[in-house]
Amino acid sequence: MDTTVAKGMAVLELLAKADGPLRLSAIAEQLDLQKSNVHRLLGTLSTLGYVFQEAETGRYQPSLKLWELGVGIISAHPAKRAAAPFMQDLHRSTAETVSLTVLDGDEVLYLDKLLSPRPLRFTTQPGTRAPAALTASGRAMLALTGDPRPVLARSVKRWSKAKDLDVDAVMSELERIRRDGYATSESSWTPGIVSVAVAIPTRGGPAALTVSGPAERISDEKRQEIIEAVLHTGARIAETVGRL
Repeated sequence: MDTTVAKGMAVLELLAKADGPLRLSAIAEQLDLQKSNVHRLLGTLSTLGYVFQEAETGRYQPSLKLWELGVGIISAHPAKRAAAPFMQDLHRSTAETVSLTVLDGDEVLYLDKLLSPRPLRFTTQPGTRAPAALTASGRAMLALTGDPRPVLARSVKRWSKAKDLDVDAVMSELERIRRDGYATSESSWTPGIVSVAVAIPTRGGPAALTVSGPAERISDEKRQEIIEAVLHTGARIAETVGRL
């Protein structure tokens, strides 16, 4: 692995995830790099247009070039292209939050989200992540993988909310998901939130469609309606993905 490229990417990731612009010294300290090394990296990234330095403070922050690249990648993703119109229909019919995610390692990455117009919305934003083992979308996608047990084992060690996770019980749940075609969760990652998800196979790996809402609003009858709607919509998206 080219260490210079790796360090440059580490600088970009740090700046992109920071709450605001950072000083060179802070970047060097957080990445455990020499200031002279960071200065050279920032100079290259600035020349390429990925980073700029504030004239007033001397601090660094990422430019919109990263956003520009990201938008292009997301727009070309087969699941995103196929799902967009169907997500709108599902959003109108359920009046709850609709999400599109993909499986990335041990986590789900949110590609798109349509927020419920009603109070107590599920507010995870596109571009954020959550542990696959603790989300309905993650379990729906894990059910399509060859051996999800290592993911579950790593999650127990990594996430405090997963420390009491019963891996054998989740493996049994994944069998149920494969049989029935959908996954559900309640308060497993976000307290008070009920989610229903279906996996959508794509060339680049599984995606998942999810409807989420507060438990106080999701009666048994409403939950069944959501399950049927998500299964139907997921099948339509999968059919569309297959034609792309």
